[in-house]
Amino acid sequence: MEEVKQSLQEPASKERENYKSVFFKKRAVCNRQSVYISGEIQKRIMQIVGVITNKQVSIGSFIDNVLEEHLNTYNDVLSVLYREEMQKGIFNQPKENKE
Repeated sequence: MEEVKQSLQEPASKERENYKSVFFKKRAVCNRQSVYISGEIQKRIMQIVGVITNKQVSIGSFIDNVLEEHLNTYNDVLSVLYREEMQKGIFNQPKENKE
């Protein structure tokens, strides 16, 4: 029974370590840009990142890591959506109502 219990915990442990290595790594953000997020999300991120990393990783680094992973994960879908929109071209945009 102990072996089963341990084997069930190992993937979770590996998953936690993988998550930490991907999302809680420090980043040098040289070209900073302002982006607005909701206060609720900011508060949650600040608490999570602060506690887990003992304030060693910035909120900006965490958000940058999350966005990088999202863009990598959904690269194919984003590329298709992007190409579809670009194919419409400037002459195929919906006409505005002039009422």
